[in-house]
Amino acid sequence: MTDITRIINIAALLTLSFFCFQAGIFLWSGHKLKNNGRRTLIYVEFFTAFLLLFDALAYIFRGDTSNLGWYMVRISNFLVFLCNFSASFFICFYVCEFIMQERLSFSITFFPKESRKKGIPLQLFIVHFLCILGIILTIISQSTNLFYYFDENNIYHRSTLYPISIGLGLMPGLISITMLLQNRKKLSKNVFISLLVYFLIPLTGVALILIFYGYSLINLSLGIGALHLFYSSIKLMELEFYAHENEEKILNPGYKAAKTISVTKKRVFRNHLWQTISISLAGILAVLIIVSIKGISLPEKTIIIDMPYTDNDPSKSVCITFVRNAEKHWVDEGDPLRTGAQYDGVIYNNMRSTVITEWNFSIPVPENCSVDPGPWNGTFALTDGKLNVNKPHSEDKENIHGEDFYEITPLKTLGFGCIMYTPHSYQPLAQKIKFTYTSVLKPLTNVAFNVFLGVLIIFFFISTTIMLLEGKLIRVEEENKKLENTVKERTKELETEKNRSESLLLNILPKEIAKELTEHPDRTLAKEYPNVTVLFTDIVGFTKISGEMTAEEVVTMLNKMFSMFDERAQREGIEKIKTIGDAYMAASGLTPDKNNNGAMQMLKFANGLLQDVHTFNESSPVKLLIRLGINSGPLVAGVIGKTKFIYDIWGDTVNLASRMESTGTPMRIHVSQFTKEQTPQIQYSQSAVVDVKGKGMMTTYFL
Repeated sequence: MTDITRIINIAALLTLSFFCFQAGIFLWSGHKLKNNGRRTLIYVEFFTAFLLLFDALAYIFRGDTSNLGWYMVRISNFLVFLCNFSASFFICFYVCEFIMQERLSFSITFFPKESRKKGIPLQLFIVHFLCILGIILTIISQSTNLFYYFDENNIYHRSTLYPISIGLGLMPGLISITMLLQNRKKLSKNVFISLLVYFLIPLTGVALILIFYGYSLINLSLGIGALHLFYSSIKLMELEFYAHENEEKILNPGYKAAKTISVTKKRVFRNHLWQTISISLAGILAVLIIVSIKGISLPEKTIIIDMPYTDNDPSKSVCITFVRNAEKHWVDEGDPLRTGAQYDGVIYNNMRSTVITEWNFSIPVPENCSVDPGPWNGTFALTDGKLNVNKPHSEDKENIHGEDFYEITPLKTLGFGCIMYTPHSYQPLAQKIKFTYTSVLKPLTNVAFNVFLGVLIIFFFISTTIMLLEGKLIRVEEENKKLENTVKERTKELETEKNRSESLLLNILPKEIAKELTEHPDRTLAKEYPNVTVLFTDIVGFTKISGEMTAEEVVTMLNKMFSMFDERAQREGIEKIKTIGDAYMAASGLTPDKNNNGAMQMLKFANGLLQDVHTFNESSPVKLLIRLGINSGPLVAGVIGKTKFIYDIWGDTVNLASRMESTGTPMRIHVSQFTKEQTPQIQYSQSAVVDVKGKGMMTTYFL
């Protein structure tokens, strides 16, 4: 890492950390944390701020070998991982609160069975488990170098299993995305987009960090995402303010009532589970493919060889030989005490999937040694009583084949050598050799890895296929349910309209007539009934009364009184026939049965009408009196005509009932002999003889 890269990293991390702290404090201010509707977002902001701060401190103390630097580098890197997993959990919890449309208690994560029954998404508990697992593995890594290690210069390096930490950091985000997508209908559009953008930013950083080393791309993207959530939250606050929210109400995230269709719960659960598996596998495969292309950097290793090899030992991962060529040696002409010789070394890479990318070799040599210019496949130097051989780099004059040539691929060798002058007694096979190398694991060259990757790919396609199939079935069920609901709604509307039409029809026609007219609209409907009781009422002096009132007042008065008559008729089973001006006409006993109880029903109804008139007069400035006439006998009833149907009755019985009313006394019930004969249990007043038009003198009675 260059100094410029380091300075840029530190400046970016500290700047984002400051703004995240500021965002958290702003959201926290003015509310108790436990009552704050954005409590979880506050945790996200603070943990992200601490993550960025500790990452900056790790860069500041990087390479500092003092006691303070030693502790700060280790503590800072540990807290970076800790805050990373914590922020991942809280953002998942934040999304879950939007989905559930309420502020949740953190304790629900410890009671998954009960919480699932309340509708808490399964993904929350998976994320909780992964974050706890990541924290535990990070703690273990402090003593085992599982994820990272520090060299003697106190510099941080990725370890062999570093991709596992990337995977554990990636999985919560992917799972949270599946939870967000599955419940998008429960969120308003601006909230859904805001949360989705948050996840896309760090996921981009995860992909880039596997390719580029030197910048804290994941942590920087998390900081940008946290600030994005903060500004989105501010926008929601503004919307709440302009929506005239109650000032005492806790500020909650903006929710939208879910419009969901009820489908099979098990199928939805399975679909959500397969979605989670599919997207998680996609993330894992993306990491593995990038790692496969880039390779996994392995920690630096040092091999000390007490007994130098003369040939390769395939049982060793790396084997090194360094010998004096038996055929190419001579006495130094300039110094007879020295022997000149060609020294040949070979590095054997016996690993099947690992490339040795950097290496250096050292072997003790006596004093008064020298190396001729022009060694091959290495840079040679004599320092501190040792011959040091290093891999050539781009700036070295010995690099004549390109740096990649000096890397040692799996199951390959690299020879190196030089012309060196040493005392006659020097024997390299009697010396201790130190070989240090760094390597990169190339997973695609490993059969087991390829099988594992193939299994994951197959499982990914299976889970994706099942997910798509289940999703299609759910959508079909949803559409069917929508159609069923639409049919039910339309049927209900039609039923309501039918009932309304029938109600309107029954207001003008008896039930039996209405039914028959509906079934046979072209038929003339008229029937003879053997014994029907007919009632007529009339307002006494109506002409004079109406002459002193406006038309509107007359109509209002008649409507009020006749409405009272209608309500009573409906209660007591009397068939209203019609109103003619101030006259009210009704009938009972419209049945084929001659011995019906229509006369008694009508007398009871008539008494009720007198009570209604008294009630009307109590609240009306105009006092009314009515005459009532009742007669019983055979008649014809029915509907005639093709338009504007009206139900009516005809016959001598009707005419005589009208005469009973016209010859009656105000506020008394005047009945004919025929009605009296059907009501022997009623006590009538003394009979009266009246002259009935068209009938002559008839005996009638008053009730």
